[in-house]
Amino acid sequence: MNRIFSTLLTMSIGAAWLILIVILLRLLLKQAPKWVNCVLWGFVGLRLVCPFVPESRFSLMPGAFRMQNRYGSAADLNFIQTPAGAGNLSQTAEDAAGAAWLTGIQTGAATTGFGTEWIQQFLSVGSVLWLIGVGVMLGYAVYSYLRVRRQVSEAMWLRENLWICDQVKSPFILGLFRPRIYLSSGMEEAQLPYVIAHEQAHLKRGDQWWKPLGFVLLMIHWCNPLIWVAYILFCRDLELACDESAVRDLTLEERKSYSYALLSCSMQRRLVTVCPLAFGEVGVKKRVKEVLNYKKPSFWILLTAIVVCVIVAVCFLTNPKDQTTVILTNEAGNSTAGAATNAALEQAAAKQEEVEQLKESLAAQQESLAAGLDAAKQENTAWIYQEDSSYSGFFAAKGYVAYAQMEMDGISIFLVSDGFYQDGDHTYAISCNVYCVGEDAAPFQIGSLESGGTAYPLAIGADGFYVTSGHSIEVYAIDAASGKLGLARSNTEVYDENGNAAYYRLDSQGQTVESTEEEYIKEWDRYSKAASPIEFATPEEGK
Repeated sequence: MNRIFSTLLTMSIGAAWLILIVILLRLLLKQAPKWVNCVLWGFVGLRLVCPFVPESRFSLMPGAFRMQNRYGSAADLNFIQTPAGAGNLSQTAEDAAGAAWLTGIQTGAATTGFGTEWIQQFLSVGSVLWLIGVGVMLGYAVYSYLRVRRQVSEAMWLRENLWICDQVKSPFILGLFRPRIYLSSGMEEAQLPYVIAHEQAHLKRGDQWWKPLGFVLLMIHWCNPLIWVAYILFCRDLELACDESAVRDLTLEERKSYSYALLSCSMQRRLVTVCPLAFGEVGVKKRVKEVLNYKKPSFWILLTAIVVCVIVAVCFLTNPKDQTTVILTNEAGNSTAGAATNAALEQAAAKQEEVEQLKESLAAQQESLAAGLDAAKQENTAWIYQEDSSYSGFFAAKGYVAYAQMEMDGISIFLVSDGFYQDGDHTYAISCNVYCVGEDAAPFQIGSLESGGTAYPLAIGADGFYVTSGHSIEVYAIDAASGKLGLARSNTEVYDENGNAAYYRLDSQGQTVESTEEEYIKEWDRYSKAASPIEFATPEEGK
């Protein structure tokens, strides 16, 4: 049992590093499709189920110390450590009776006596506590499942795999091999198509399997708090990915109806569950925001997300090829360990030389790639000219941008956007870079703008550019001192977990201070009267 527990501990610690990386990537890849997050969580699951991980020189997993009991009992063992600063050293330990991962053990000596009774005691006590925790969580999962089964015992068949039940508050899926979608008998008929589309998306993706599998991994690795965080975020990403799939082809009005269905079926915060897949179970507020602001990711965003997934798989689903090893051995094994240490030092020196050569090769490849990108940029650009000057203008990628030209405080302003969209006969944008033309007729960037989605196009008023979202309104103007585009005025609405609203604005000193609902509403009224959406044109239209 100690051996099993120590192996699981090793796997859990390795997965913890990957969880931190995935959490960071979720923040950096906000514009990427939500299924990308599910793929990254799948990588975490692989680290949690694979006791043996391949080695790679490209691995970015932190180096770790491995304790190995090679001979006899713990009472007979000495602690032998390779000298600090020797790099990543490899060592082969034959017939290891157990292993555990430690970090940061440094003695500063080549050989030091080290008592290991506490390690054996830790493994013994830890394995018992681990088994108790697994049993508790297994019992909780069985109880939750039986309770849900009892609630739907009187459900009535509607059609196909759809069932209606009076006890159902929020639609959900139950079952692995023959999953059923259970609907509330009191649900509005107008909401049914959106709810069914969401649940069917779950079934197409096989989420009725993935969520229970995630809970099983949580049950096995329950003692690692990062695994709990990963499971909660994984459940949220499952729902976000299904929402994205369900609303991909919907209009803005249809997405609003979908959001209303989410709000109507939202559930109070509950304990972590293995089943079912409930429509309004988790993260309703964020899901509504994502649904309303949904836009199809561009090719480059999708490509970037795929490349990131490949890099994560290569760098974090493998262990470093060479590792510093802490060996626990008895007196009889001292000479063998010393010989292994010397051999490892020689091997480390050779590996270091290889690493330096690899760095030089990578630097040369990067220079070549940069030169190729510059050449490609020159070949795929077009000039956009100011009407009254044959020399003024700036580069814009063909087919991927739109632009607008206007005057602000007597200054010619150019807006260039790769986030434009068509609304009838109009071309609007939700993000753009802002340029001026200098004395040398060369354009220079003075700022950028980004709104909250296609429902809030960039707008212009007498006092500056208006950038809005569902809960904020900002006004940008050219700062006389710096010549850059700066935030001149803002009003923001923020909700806490209990649905209570707070309001904030930018004061005359540029500091964020508390505001009122009246001021917030007044700012929106000013926006509706003073601002107009900015019309953009493509390079082809501007010719």
